[in-house]
Amino acid sequence: MKSLESVILDILDARQPENVKELVQLVQEQTDAKLEDIEKTVKNLQRKGLVSLDDPSHKKENFVSFLSLPNGRWFWIVIGVSLLSFISILVIPETDTPLSYIRYIFAFILVAFLPGYCLTETLFPRKNSLDIIERVTFSIGLSFAITALVGLFLSFTPLRLTLGTALPALGSLVIFLAVVALIRKYMKQ
Repeated sequence: MKSLESVILDILDARQPENVKELVQLVQEQTDAKLEDIEKTVKNLQRKGLVSLDDPSHKKENFVSFLSLPNGRWFWIVIGVSLLSFISILVIPETDTPLSYIRYIFAFILVAFLPGYCLTETLFPRKNSLDIIERVTFSIGLSFAITALVGLFLSFTPLRLTLGTALPALGSLVIFLAVVALIRKYMKQ
């Protein structure tokens, strides 16, 4: 009669169970071993280096499923708010109508929050690396610095600093930083 260790190793080689629960079921089908004996034997095999047990919470998702909610929610919100900012700035006139306040709100978000938020997400991709207050503070401070640097850079180019140059430059920088942050978050999961 085979030892419990050899039965477990044979099952791991032949059937390749997805998890420990499936392994226990397969072993119990072939032997009359108790759960405690199987558990003790698997732990001994792990100590010997013959079996490795991975934590299922650290299983890496593919990139497409990572983009889905809730992991990619922040990314889609940033892209949506950026697009709404572009549309509101380009379409809504700068008159004193109630609709123009929507333009001001989205322009303020684009200038004072989104660039810094995307850079903060790029620099600190893990959820627990910063609390919400630190993340918002970094986002606002970095946004003003990034916006000032973009404006300074544009003022020294032949394009000059206008709404027609600042909006695409700042918008493309926000989208670029959001994509980089998303990739870093995916790599750090």
